[in-house]
Amino acid sequence: MTFAIAGAKASTVNPEDAVRTAAEWGASHGAEICLLDARSVFGHDHLESAALHAIRARDSKTMSSRSLAMETLLYASSQRQVQDAIRAAGLRPDTTTVGIVVFGGSNVDEFLREMGWSRDDDVLNAASKDLEAFGISRREAETVSTTHRADLALEKVALLDVQK
Repeated sequence: MTFAIAGAKASTVNPEDAVRTAAEWGASHGAEICLLDARSVFGHDHLESAALHAIRARDSKTMSSRSLAMETLLYASSQRQVQDAIRAAGLRPDTTTVGIVVFGGSNVDEFLREMGWSRDDDVLNAASKDLEAFGISRREAETVSTTHRADLALEKVALLDVQK
């Protein structure tokens, strides 16, 4: 399955409306869309890893959720429970930067136009993001060089399979 990853800026986001619009747009375009608060995304690789883990879970029939988008959110947040994943990485009323994974053949830029958001993949960069908010302690973060701290997020994504 193909997927596309993008970052976007939005003036304001109503989480419920954005998720509903994404689901409706996706259904009409043969796609499934995962939306995340970009403050909880630690690079393009983080979202790619989460999406690949979600696809593997679907293919092996070990998904914890009912959709590929939600499974991706679970992996990206490294949470086992949907409610915890939404709290950790889902959209919030103060979200202004969004991480997006579009599964299927649809064009992510077309979806961004529909939402009225501007594409900005830089919002996905790990620089200056708080690993402690992702559940990685300062002590853990100091075990690797600053240039590799985003790899700790990838490790947490992979460890979710062990916790399942």
